[in-house]
Amino acid sequence: MVAVTYGSSSGEMTVTRLAWAQLRFRVTRTLALLTGLFVAATAFTVLTAASRTAQLRTVGTITASYSPSYDILVRPKGARTALEDQTGTVQPNFLSGIYGGITMAQWRQVQRIQGVQVAAPIAMIGYVLVSAGVPLDLSSADYDRPDRQLYRFSTTWVSAGGATRITQPPSYVYYTPDRIAVSTDPYSISEVLPGGSQVEVCAPPVPANGNPFGVAGQTQITCGSKQSGWVFGGRPAVVWNFPMLIAAIDPDAEAKLDGLSHALSSGRYLAENAADGTATVNGFAEPTFPVLATTSSGVGEEAVTTVQRLATPARPVVLNQNVETRDATAPGQTVLTTTSTAQQAYKLALKLTPTGPIGFYYEAGPVSYRRGPGGSLIPVQVTNPASLWTAPDGDITEGPPIDQADSQYRPLRRHENLNVETTPTYDPSPLPVLTGTFNPGRITAFNPLSQVPLGPYQAVTATPADAASAKALGGGDLLPNLNMGGLVSQPAQLLTSLSALPALENANQFGTGIPAADPISVIRVRVAGVTGPNVISRVRINQVAQQIATQTGLDVDIVAGSSPVPVRVGLPAGKFGQPSLALIMDWVKKGVAVTILTAVDRQSVLLFTLILLVCVLYVANAAWAAVRGRRRELGVLACLGWQRSRLFGAVLGEVTGIGLVAGLLGAAAALPVSTLAGLRASPGRALLAVPVAVLVAVAAGAVPAWLATRAEPTAAIRPTVLGVGRAYHPRGVTSLGLLNVVRTPGRALIGVLSLAVGIAGLTVLTAVTFAFRGVVVGSLLGDAIAVQVRAVDYVAIAATVLLGVLGVADVLYLNIRERASELATIRSLGWRESALARLVITEGAAIGLLGSLIGAGLGLAMTAWFAGQVTHRLVAVTVTTAATGLVVTAIAAVVPAALLRRLPAAHLLAEE
Repeated sequence: MVAVTYGSSSGEMTVTRLAWAQLRFRVTRTLALLTGLFVAATAFTVLTAASRTAQLRTVGTITASYSPSYDILVRPKGARTALEDQTGTVQPNFLSGIYGGITMAQWRQVQRIQGVQVAAPIAMIGYVLVSAGVPLDLSSADYDRPDRQLYRFSTTWVSAGGATRITQPPSYVYYTPDRIAVSTDPYSISEVLPGGSQVEVCAPPVPANGNPFGVAGQTQITCGSKQSGWVFGGRPAVVWNFPMLIAAIDPDAEAKLDGLSHALSSGRYLAENAADGTATVNGFAEPTFPVLATTSSGVGEEAVTTVQRLATPARPVVLNQNVETRDATAPGQTVLTTTSTAQQAYKLALKLTPTGPIGFYYEAGPVSYRRGPGGSLIPVQVTNPASLWTAPDGDITEGPPIDQADSQYRPLRRHENLNVETTPTYDPSPLPVLTGTFNPGRITAFNPLSQVPLGPYQAVTATPADAASAKALGGGDLLPNLNMGGLVSQPAQLLTSLSALPALENANQFGTGIPAADPISVIRVRVAGVTGPNVISRVRINQVAQQIATQTGLDVDIVAGSSPVPVRVGLPAGKFGQPSLALIMDWVKKGVAVTILTAVDRQSVLLFTLILLVCVLYVANAAWAAVRGRRRELGVLACLGWQRSRLFGAVLGEVTGIGLVAGLLGAAAALPVSTLAGLRASPGRALLAVPVAVLVAVAAGAVPAWLATRAEPTAAIRPTVLGVGRAYHPRGVTSLGLLNVVRTPGRALIGVLSLAVGIAGLTVLTAVTFAFRGVVVGSLLGDAIAVQVRAVDYVAIAATVLLGVLGVADVLYLNIRERASELATIRSLGWRESALARLVITEGAAIGLLGSLIGAGLGLAMTAWFAGQVTHRLVAVTVTTAATGLVVTAIAAVVPAALLRRLPAAHLLAEE
């Protein structure tokens, strides 16, 4: 017993001595409180350092990724789709279907707005078909044969990683030892027999009868002679009718935006004000305009061609449509199998530029989507008329790529110069002249986490979303092919300057629907002075965007701080072997950076608050248990005349002293622990452990100290049990353990509260991790940030669980100490130690079940507030943490149960 002196002059010293004596002589209790406060102080300091480090990394990543190639996307009024409005995104192929809508005056107006650094316009014009023949190199031995020769070559066009295979109607090569004569009026190709008579061998094209993909529209006829060579110099070749997309830019603005002028591979860069020239074609003076061509086609397709020698003709072969149809299935001997690629054909096409005046071009509209299972997008198929490929008289004006016969998702429109051969009202057709080439790989690269589509330079691709789709696509992505109406679109292969627009968008030549008055499709705007996701930069961007919208009335999207977001697309099966595909396309999610920063700040506040709450409740639980353990002692002091203020000071002084020591130890341990964890913890931050530990001790010890002063002295020296009630005879260890929990509600409440705190913390932090990723995952930038923050969350979870385990173990240990005499009595009656251990573990399991349910429920409620919803994943996390609570309780109960063997039964019975 500690001596007590009553005297006002020495009262304060007496309280201090009492507190110090309790710390000295109750070493186990002191160490328990010291351990808890030490863990709390150290954990708080280390976790705040970890969270601060992760937050700095997060802000650094966002800052480095904040500025894409442009900050604002300006489109014509009404160009933003309903789906984009609903999802806050921009389509990867946002240029699809936008042919004009912004006037030159509006572009100049945007340029003049204060804060605009660059305003780079794009005017989409359309697709022109450029023919390029990849030679079929038959050996000279084949041509040296003395007889007439007839070859059939069949080409299969392969795309989508081999999933799409379209077999073109066969083409023919006729080679004769006789001379071939060509007549232009009327047009005919005839073989001159030895007697001088002539037989027509290569018939001119016939009307397609509405089918541009049949024999008349797709079959090629090549005639040659040993004497006179190939007709018109046309050697046998696989003809690629290459759709090339033309777009007009402002060269100066484009160079400033993405460094296009530094991406040249050959030739010279475009000059906006260079005078267009003229060239004479077929006796007509045609206006020319400069084009800059990309070195990459952006098309993933190949042509597999098989050449077969048919039976030797005994007489001249009249290759008309009937013969071509008849010989399509005739037996033959394979003499050559070869594969040509889109890139090969594209390079040949560039060498042939200019191929002739542009007599017509095509516009491809946007893809429309509907919602499919699971929220995926399903592109809506369209039917484009065959009349797109034929002239008014039914003749095929240009053999369309056979890919156009496949499923299409973009409506096509044709603009044809009907005055090409009309005089004197003939309007000259524009003629593209190649000035240089550029490598799209040399375009200024921006951070992929915040990459937005540059428009004319990038092909739109789609990646497989499941194993079946990956297998169907041969392990690659879905790339554009020659189908102008396909889901994914090729980039612009030919760039010209805005000065070429009057010639290309002449309504007198190409009919109605030409946007001559408002030719610009989009404007990409970079704002001056943007340095990252700070408030000033965001205000600058918002002000410029508002001014553009107000002054021009156009659709404005802020893409700064955006990031690609994977969108699942379900592509229906095609007509030529391609199965249904599950694909992922990267749309642009607007405002991702701001969303991440908001979520990071919100999570950090919740994390710090929760850690402090866990610390306070743990220490309060331990202090409360200590007060209950000293209940008789405090009652005796009260009977001896101690005032309540002195009792309060004695208890609170003990806890505060322990908090001071724990804070100093925590400060000393915080720096090396942080260093080992690779965190940034300054000495100043480490010293915060001292006031944090003291404040936690005071806050946690105040309530138990107050409770120590409220009990009546006579009641304090009696055991804490329920009043006498109906007798109940337990039938086993389990029922006795449950009865012990019920008859001592105070101790049970301590255990429940201790465990509930740990489980609530575990539930919240685990669920917050999932909810946080739910806010930002779905974008590439969000995935990167989630990986950085996840380590901090796991450290917090580990610390929270550790505090919960210590609390449960402490409560069970105190229970055993308080019930030592009772347990000794039971053991003296013949109970085995294993049965006593089961009794303790059963009590712990009962406390654990209730504490787990309360803690998990509380954690779920807090998580629902944070996430704004309750998902199946959050429910699964809650169930898992509740089960974890039971496991933790069992583990925590094993150690106190093992202490039963050390109870001095004889001594305890003697005391009773």
